[in-house]
Amino acid sequence: MPSGKKEDAMARLNMRELGRRLGVDRSTVSRALNDEKAHLVAAATRERIREEAARMGYRPDLTASALRLGRSRTVGILVSDLANTTFIEIIREIMARLGEGQGSGAAITPLIAETLDRPEATKLLLRTFLSRRVDAIISLASTELDVEALQEAAAEVPVVLAVRSIAGASFPSALCDDDAGGAMAAAHLAARGHRIVCQVRGPQTAATFKNRARGFSRVCAERGLTEVGIAVEARSATTSEGKRALEAILKEPVRPTAAFAHNDALAIGLIEAMRQNGLDYPKDLAVIGFNDTELSRVLATPLTTVAYPIVDVGRHAGTLVRTLIEDRSARWATGVFMPTLVARGST
Repeated sequence: MPSGKKEDAMARLNMRELGRRLGVDRSTVSRALNDEKAHLVAAATRERIREEAARMGYRPDLTASALRLGRSRTVGILVSDLANTTFIEIIREIMARLGEGQGSGAAITPLIAETLDRPEATKLLLRTFLSRRVDAIISLASTELDVEALQEAAAEVPVVLAVRSIAGASFPSALCDDDAGGAMAAAHLAARGHRIVCQVRGPQTAATFKNRARGFSRVCAERGLTEVGIAVEARSATTSEGKRALEAILKEPVRPTAAFAHNDALAIGLIEAMRQNGLDYPKDLAVIGFNDTELSRVLATPLTTVAYPIVDVGRHAGTLVRTLIEDRSARWATGVFMPTLVARGST
């Protein structure tokens, strides 16, 4: 007997055996184990069948189901830096939204990959996702250099942007109002009496950091703050780049009294470099970050930061993906959510 027919026969035999044990018809077992037809079986009976099936070692054939339904039940997710816990928390919210109301057999599996903000890595990973027949792609790592690759992918599957937008490109998106967040940081420093300030900028190919810089500079101009233009733009938004920024700050002929780092990793790197140079915060340099990560809260002197709207962004991204998987022609609306300032001891 060909292997495929043998496996089918074994599946039928297992269902008959399962039905015999539970005192139900084989067709009832089949419907209970089929996510598309499970609603036809009473809830109590369905759960009893699924529990006994799991105990017997029954596993649904997800590959066959994907071929039958035309869906792989996978989504590709791009992140720029897996060490950034904000991305991980947003992915959790996305997957929680995608899993709402779904049975265990209908769960969507995320395929997560890191770009490190390298355009060539983004292109390769997008091609890999498409070759694996993902149902959708979510990018938390988009930069201005990725537009063409993302548009090509969007011709095949829904592509949703979260966290980072791309100026001049139209994708369904779930975003933070980063301009407002930067403005909050500048207003806070002004209220604390600082008059000479600087920014530790993230890569300006990412709209996230460009918008934070714009909001900060606008409020500095409105409030009469002098913004020192340090000659460092981080190559990546990481602690190592934050450390590198301190060298430029110390070389400024007019030393700033406060710095706005475009994320908490940059801020913590800056603080660590200060410690290594015998400097103290906020006495020698007040520091404010962005994201409100766990580490920012447990420093000896906790970090003032702008809290990212993780739940709102993650849930909206999940809603967009779920809607567009069901119907690619569905109307969608980009969501932009407001961050909040969290004042702590670093300023």
